Amino acid sequence: MEPDSRLVLLGYVAGAHGVRGALRVKLHNAESSTLAPGVALSFRPRGAEDDDAIARHEVTRVAPKPGSEMVRLWLAGVNAREAADALRGFEVLIERDALPELDADEFYLDDLVDLPVLRRRDPEAQGFDALGTIVGISSNGEQDLLVIRLRGREWLLPAIGVFITAIEADRVIVDVHDDMLPEDKP
Repeated sequence: MEPDSRLVLLGYVAGAHGVRGALRVKLHNAESSTLAPGVALSFRPRGAEDDDAIARHEVTRVAPKPGSEMVRLWLAGVNAREAADALRGFEVLIERDALPELDADEFYLDDLVDLPVLRRRDPEAQGFDALGTIVGISSNGEQDLLVIRLRGREWLLPAIGVFITAIEADRVIVDVHDDMLPEDKP
């Protein structure tokens, strides 16, 4: 199997911490153990898709930020507050194959992108209604959100068990009310 070099979004740089180049980083998974000294990370301006805009740095130190869900991160080559401030707002990414292996019943949200979203028509009926395709992952600060495109419009679905009833290799099955779906265009 070939290595997977896709970049996976871990979080974003909230700002500098101190005067020696440390970063304050908000992770999508605050409990992640992915960040450790020696790990190579990529940094890209939010919304940029151009790989030429990516800066790469190796982690030299990681520490929790007391009283916060953020972490403090030190990088090779980022040794001053000005250099850390230059990364403010950047996305923090890692190569997919550098992520830890998962148990059979676990998944990375990034792996759901491009999967169709379906809802069972009726508990007694056969078949599903197509509710769109997952086109991205977002966050509202409290929870991760699946960005789903349906008939040219996007809608957001909290990535929580009350809505997601099954994740299969080729689809995501959800239980949502009609009022959560985008309205048809007039």
